[in-house]
Amino acid sequence: MIRQWPLVGRSEELAVIAEATRSVGDRARGVVLSGAAGVGKTRVAFEALSRCGPRAARRHWIVGTASSRSVPLGAFVEIASEFGPDPLRRVREVIDGLIGDAPFGEVVVGVDDAHLLDDVSAFTVHQLVTRRLATVILTIRSGETPPDAITAIWKDQHLDRLELQPLSPSELGRLVEQALDGPVDSFSADRFWQYTQGNTLYLRHLLDHEVDAGRVTRHSGVWRWDGQPSLSPTLTELLESRIAQAPATVRDVLDALAVAEPLESDVLEAIADADALAEAESLGLISVDCTARPASVRLAHPLLGEIRHTGSLRLRRVSGRIAAELARKGSTDPRALIRRAVLTLESDLTPDSEFLLAAASAAMQLLDHRLAEHLAERAVAVGGGPWAKIARAMAITWQERGVEAEAVLAEQADQASGLERTQIAILRAMNFTLILGEVARAEAELELLPADDVSAQAIATALRPLIQLVRGHSREAVAMADVAAAQSPGSDVATIFLAWVYVTGLGDLGRIDEIEAAAKEGYAVADRSPESGHLLRRLALQETHGYRLGGMLAESDAVIDRIRRDTLDVPFEESWHRVMVGLSAMSRGALDDARRSLRDALAYLGTGDNGRMVKTFGRTWLATVTAMLGRAQDARRELEALEWWARDPQACMFDPYRSLAEAWVCAAEGACSEAVSLMRRAAQREVELDRPAWQVVLLQTATQFGDHTTADRLAELAATVQGPRAPAAAAHAAALAARDGDALLEASHRYESFEDRVAAADAAAQAVLAYQGAGLRGAAMTASAVAERLADECGGALTPALSSVTTPQPFTARQREIISLAAQGLSNKEIAERLTMSVRSVEGHLFRASQRVGANSRDQLIAILTGT
Repeated sequence: MIRQWPLVGRSEELAVIAEATRSVGDRARGVVLSGAAGVGKTRVAFEALSRCGPRAARRHWIVGTASSRSVPLGAFVEIASEFGPDPLRRVREVIDGLIGDAPFGEVVVGVDDAHLLDDVSAFTVHQLVTRRLATVILTIRSGETPPDAITAIWKDQHLDRLELQPLSPSELGRLVEQALDGPVDSFSADRFWQYTQGNTLYLRHLLDHEVDAGRVTRHSGVWRWDGQPSLSPTLTELLESRIAQAPATVRDVLDALAVAEPLESDVLEAIADADALAEAESLGLISVDCTARPASVRLAHPLLGEIRHTGSLRLRRVSGRIAAELARKGSTDPRALIRRAVLTLESDLTPDSEFLLAAASAAMQLLDHRLAEHLAERAVAVGGGPWAKIARAMAITWQERGVEAEAVLAEQADQASGLERTQIAILRAMNFTLILGEVARAEAELELLPADDVSAQAIATALRPLIQLVRGHSREAVAMADVAAAQSPGSDVATIFLAWVYVTGLGDLGRIDEIEAAAKEGYAVADRSPESGHLLRRLALQETHGYRLGGMLAESDAVIDRIRRDTLDVPFEESWHRVMVGLSAMSRGALDDARRSLRDALAYLGTGDNGRMVKTFGRTWLATVTAMLGRAQDARRELEALEWWARDPQACMFDPYRSLAEAWVCAAEGACSEAVSLMRRAAQREVELDRPAWQVVLLQTATQFGDHTTADRLAELAATVQGPRAPAAAAHAAALAARDGDALLEASHRYESFEDRVAAADAAAQAVLAYQGAGLRGAAMTASAVAERLADECGGALTPALSSVTTPQPFTARQREIISLAAQGLSNKEIAERLTMSVRSVEGHLFRASQRVGANSRDQLIAILTGT
């Protein structure tokens, strides 16, 4: 059980209460807090009681209860000495007991659940307020009828009434994080809000019970909530009290909504009593949205559905009736088809395999591959045959469980022939290419396709350039795509594959201005084609990749915002979106936001084979962004946990991302020369692959690490690679080589103009050193202010360039590098191996560094560098 529950999201309300309790003149001091049960009125009132008035003020906390309501002055039983026939005398005694000899303004009275006070107690509170004898803070439950004396307090404007609202999703998320003392993944936080609707009482009972049940656990340092909630007895009792007086017909309405929420009003009226629907609304148990046609009906609170999930046989019959009514309506909407299928599986009806397969296809169309897998599995179980198994394999593939998908497909391939075998070969080729990175095996599968199958050959013609793209041969891939496009693919899936090739290949080649048109053609096909709609997300990822290489970060963000509409509330796809948001944030220097998004995605996916690609990118970028923050140990841990997606070394299209992560981690550890070497080698590999845009990114990073040799090549690339990044990087490299502070500061401004704030901060930091070297102290201070501002905007970035400015030391760059590695516990031999130098050279650098600062030991030298 969680011991400490902080007060979160009530700062504005507490400020209003503080102002009301400071009222002067003729105005009474205090406030009336109202709100639904469980929104936190008592907690806010008690907090306000402790804060208002002088420190030595006399404070009283009075609680109204249903049992004390039958006794005059029952709420003040601890104040009144006796109860006699003269009520006014008793009231005076209570007031005297509350006020005593306290000076004016030094008595504060809190009255919780004032709607439950008896009339005499209510009169007593009224007197305290109207005669301004005390500061009074009242709470009442919305929808209840308080005694007249209490109602008069705000109706006659003696005190203001403040309606407390449930916590917003962001406020509730902060509360959960503080209660658990650690970050919570956004999916879990959203689920807690969806179940509780911001009701803090419900949240407390729900979270306590789920933690005790072991369903709230930590993954990758982030709390995650798995499974469906099991309500605690206390929470069940609280919720049952809301429907205790509801007749059986109303409970039938609640049962229907418990298994299928929301429902159209005409469907509900067909399976339940129409009058019961109106009664359920009047009791506040359901909400009806009359703006829709027909009206849409929901439970007033999601947890009401949970307490109705008791009689499984009863609910199975209800599910069957709803499924039958939906079938009678005959909607062609894929969402209606999926809903019918899910209800059928949960009902007493017998499912049909073809119907389940159609629903699985619709689920894939809507990107819900996990549900598609479930529907296909059930289709297999009821005799769906090989096509059901193929559909299941496809759903597994798009969840990036490549190994499992290949096992299913390989088993089917041994038994299949004809059209089935053709479809399996295509799926295996896709899985080998996109999920497992086994390009040779993908090509082998394509060779099995019948030469006279026009549709299959169209897909193969589009997959072959995609395979070359995965090999890193972007120029060849684009040329092959041009040939395939000229032949008119004749298949929507083939057209999408070609769009993937174009947006990625054109980006790699630096033809950034051509990306948008290629992407639009792919989106147009995906939007109109049910069979290829599920390929949309990968196209968006490739488009953002291309824009990022060119430095067109605003265009990249626009793509991510657009794809959000299609991934909302689809967990696996949402994890991809979170990774893309993380990349966007990292690219713009919003490092804390990036780290949060990436950790969210990894925590949701957990362990296992699912999400092979998204885990690769998420972990790679998390290591990179953590290193940019200067957290070397954490970054190294993330890098070592990385499981690369591709099994075949030839599948190298994304290798630069890994190289960047490795280089940033080395730089965070202080091994800048090693980081520069990694970037140079990676850039040379891109020269061999002929991917100029990647060369720009890699050489820019080397320049940020202090490499003075990149200017000539970046100047060449700036003439051919489109977008703002290449000319900015070329200017940066030339300025660094010339040690020109003004030019470095101008390069910083150029980076900042397209929101690459980390690079901008590094260039500004390098300008500081250039100015200092030229003896220009004032200019150095100006550049330092720019670097500090940018580092702050990046959430506390601590790159090698920024570190050299913020913690200046009398060491050479090589000495700093060696001492940094020694600080991590490396021996001289290990440092020598890491930096490709002799042990004697390492010893010499350490000796000369010690002479510079008068250090007498290795530990002292490390302490001087690190400031510890």
